[in-house]
Amino acid sequence: MKKKINVTNPDELHKKRKFLYDTTFNYRNKFLDKQNKKYKSKFLEIRKCPVCLSSKNRKIFDKEGSSFVVCNNCKMVYLNPVFKDKYLFDYYSKSPDVQANAHEKEKKFYKSIYGSGLEIINKRKKKGKLLDLGCSGGFFLDMAKNSSWKTFGIEINNKEFAIANKKKHKVWNQELSTLNKKEKFDVVTMWDVFEHIKNPHKILSEIKKRLNKKGLIFIQIPNSDSIAAKVLREKCNMFDPIEHVNLYNLSALKKLFTITNFRILNIKSVIDELAVVKNYLNYDDPYSGNYNLS
Repeated sequence: MKKKINVTNPDELHKKRKFLYDTTFNYRNKFLDKQNKKYKSKFLEIRKCPVCLSSKNRKIFDKEGSSFVVCNNCKMVYLNPVFKDKYLFDYYSKSPDVQANAHEKEKKFYKSIYGSGLEIINKRKKKGKLLDLGCSGGFFLDMAKNSSWKTFGIEINNKEFAIANKKKHKVWNQELSTLNKKEKFDVVTMWDVFEHIKNPHKILSEIKKRLNKKGLIFIQIPNSDSIAAKVLREKCNMFDPIEHVNLYNLSALKKLFTITNFRILNIKSVIDELAVVKNYLNYDDPYSGNYNLS
């Protein structure tokens, strides 16, 4: 999935992203019940583990009105309760275009990350139709097109769709399940998108219907077993109290792909979060402290 490379100083990267964190935080607060500091009950539902469907879990911690739990069976970390489908879709479709903004402000970082992913994909397939689920403003699609792929995207966020739609890609502002059944692809990518999807079984089943013979899925996701996640816990930005509904570790991911009949071809790590852990251990803000990796 991902390759470990030193693309930039993570400490500096997070400082540049403060605008993204602040904008997202302000948007999330619109859904809070100010009296009890929980997300309004009309938005929420209780669910089973999204991987193994067990109802047995234990709470890890609360964060900004939400609870993160870990499955007693497969150790999957997930939000419970979680936003109901219709409210989650509405939340995503109307949220600020922070990701497209991040792509523009951090081009060097994303070119390195996406370039590494393209290398992995191109070793297995060198051309064909590529669909990027959650394509944002189309930054990755631009790179894929330059690598001779026929590029397609899906983006449900209205503002980011508008940005991607101005480029020379075929982009849809709708869910994958609603596309014409004749639409087939050789590769489907999800860059930091899979953790936003409540029902992984459903989306993987839908992707399988859309893949040509010997088609590939490429996924980049945060790792709930990472050092930053385990040391910082609720202070880690991985734990988004609305959007990051499912946080996989390697074991849970392997279990999911076994259940859904996918074969894992490649697993790699990308970003070293040592700097933010050092900041935290020095009593600094993890994402704006003074430590670096030198």
